[in-house]
Amino acid sequence: MLGHGERQARATDVSVLETWEGRPLVRKDSIYYALSQADDIFRDDLFSGCYASCGRPSVRPSLLIKVMLLQFFDNVSDREAEQRALYDIRWKKALGVPLGESGFDYSLLSKFRTRLLFNRKERLIFDTILDVATSRGLVPKGFAKQIIDSTCTFGAGAVQDTYTLITKAIRKALHELGGRLGIRLKDLNIDYGSKSKIKIDWNNSSEREIVLNMLHQDAEKIIAAAQSLQLSEEEAGLLDLLSMVTSQDIEQNDDGTVKIKKGVAKDRVISTTDPDMRHGRKSNSRLFDGYKTHSTEEKETEFITGVEVTAGNAHDSEAVSPLLDSQPVARRPEELSGDGAYGTGANRKDMKERKILLISPVPEPSGRDGCYPKSMFGIDIENETCQCPAGEYAQEEIHDKKTGELKVFLFSEKQCNNCPFRDQCTKNKKGRRTITINKHEKYLQEGRAFQETEKYQTEYPERCKIERKQSEMVRHGLRKARYIGLAKVRLQALFIAALVNMKRYWKLLNQQDVEENSTVKPLFSTA
Repeated sequence: MLGHGERQARATDVSVLETWEGRPLVRKDSIYYALSQADDIFRDDLFSGCYASCGRPSVRPSLLIKVMLLQFFDNVSDREAEQRALYDIRWKKALGVPLGESGFDYSLLSKFRTRLLFNRKERLIFDTILDVATSRGLVPKGFAKQIIDSTCTFGAGAVQDTYTLITKAIRKALHELGGRLGIRLKDLNIDYGSKSKIKIDWNNSSEREIVLNMLHQDAEKIIAAAQSLQLSEEEAGLLDLLSMVTSQDIEQNDDGTVKIKKGVAKDRVISTTDPDMRHGRKSNSRLFDGYKTHSTEEKETEFITGVEVTAGNAHDSEAVSPLLDSQPVARRPEELSGDGAYGTGANRKDMKERKILLISPVPEPSGRDGCYPKSMFGIDIENETCQCPAGEYAQEEIHDKKTGELKVFLFSEKQCNNCPFRDQCTKNKKGRRTITINKHEKYLQEGRAFQETEKYQTEYPERCKIERKQSEMVRHGLRKARYIGLAKVRLQALFIAALVNMKRYWKLLNQQDVEENSTVKPLFSTA
């Protein structure tokens, strides 16, 4: 049953002590004071759908929401959060609890996070802060100009090698399915009851290969035995995980044995502790294991307007549509600025259909083998012509047999053999240059033309503003995941963004008060 905040005032309330002292005990320019004054944002009725209509009253959800925000502000665990609420006068002011009480037990925080995710309320407080900011005139109507960027979030799960992945996945499957498989533990090659690492000489490739084949045989035996069972969603997920880790790094020899294959699988699972984690890359030299957190920011007021979390190996451009769709229609932008990762043809097509101006450079790949890049060729999609740097027009085209769309321009051997720029233009064995046409080539050409305009030159440099906001989010814990799984990491990112927005809201609100009453000094500091 939903708990409510009405209660009788006590002599040990912080507000009563402040009356006795004749001065505030908590600075008015702090986030603690801001949370204590935001009853229009932190309302229990917002979460009424998460609780039953009868039964024992719960701890107020508005209190637990504040606790979660303060956890990220002060970087404390669930246990320490209870202690802070019990002994820290600033937390008591923010939460509205009297001296001698914390107002909650630390174990409730884990249950409350699960309740939010189960009822799909994880972004409710983030949206409410933006709604209240808009209603008070602190945000321009429509959030017209937004900036988008991403940063990495290191996963909380242990990164494991192939042998450990298979071993752990088998143990999980055996633990969940138990005797239903009809397999006796002594029928397996390895003792999975022991949690210690298999004792072999791991520097010996022959011994490693023997263990790999034993693990592979055991995994195949378990997967085959489970095919005839009626599995729950969780059990099916464990079998899928076992199948994935068993096949992703392994290839079969001619004699039927298996070995570790070269290279890294495209969507390789790297942890059985957190199967959603992936190898990621932010640059050629910057690698990480975990997730990418994508965010959008309103350019003028610097409110975070959207947050999305993807696996670490996802391309930045894949998060654009989910980020926009997560925003209410009234808050979606008219302009969206981002770096070159967001300037793909697919994104440009999507933005044009949404009537959003995308301010992003067009990715320009360099020419293969040091040859002239595609951008040096004059491509006319409408008339289906392609002119090379030497002034010659392609004599052949290849169209898709199903759709009829133009796919490739081909220059003849005669044209290329007689060209003085041949060595700089192509290394093709047949001595002819080909130009492949992107299916979104029209939108890429429009993007290149827009890059030459004054508006692009003026607006694009302001994209860097979002990096300050991302840095602030990282200071509050965005760099390292606290929880396991994509859903909970997304919840973490949303609450950190809500905290950052709350700080911004309080600052702008007090600036608004200063403008209305010039005798009042600004209250909020950036500390």
